[in-house]
Amino acid sequence: AEYMGGGADNFRKELERRLGYKLEEARPFHFDTNTDEYGWVKDMNGKWHCTLWLENGRVIDEPGLPFRTGLRELAKFHKGTFRLTPNQHIVVSDVDEADKPKIEAHLKEYKMNNWEHSGLRLSASACVAFPTCGLAMAESERYI
Repeated sequence: AEYMGGGADNFRKELERRLGYKLEEARPFHFDTNTDEYGWVKDMNGKWHCTLWLENGRVIDEPGLPFRTGLRELAKFHKGTFRLTPNQHIVVSDVDEADKPKIEAHLKEYKMNNWEHSGLRLSASACVAFPTCGLAMAESERYI
C-alpha cells in the first residue's frame, strides 16, 4: 500500500478503504468528568464490570489490606478480563451473572471493595506532572 502521509483525514481515508465502507460524520460529544466510577455496572450484553480503587495505582499488600494477594487469588478463578483505567485503577471485567456473587464475596474478604472514601482521596493519583500527564495541575520540567 502506498503511504498517504499523516493527519486525521488521511487516517480516516485509509481506515474507510480497509473497512470497505464510509464512516458516519463525527457527532458532538462532551466529557463531563475524567474520574472513574467505582463499584459494579452492567453492560448492554449482560456482563458485569467492577472498578476497584487503588491508591496511586499501587497493587500492594498493607497491614489489614491484602489487595495484592486478593488480586492474585482472584486471577486464579476469574473467567473474564482485567482492565486498567487511565486513572490507575483496575476493572474486573466480563463477569457473568452467575459468577458475580463469588467475586463480590472475594472482594469483601480481601477488602478490595474499598471505594467508600472522600472524593479527594478517590481522585488523587501519582502524577509525573506537565507536560507528560494531561491530568496535571503543575509542571515538572521548569523551576523558579
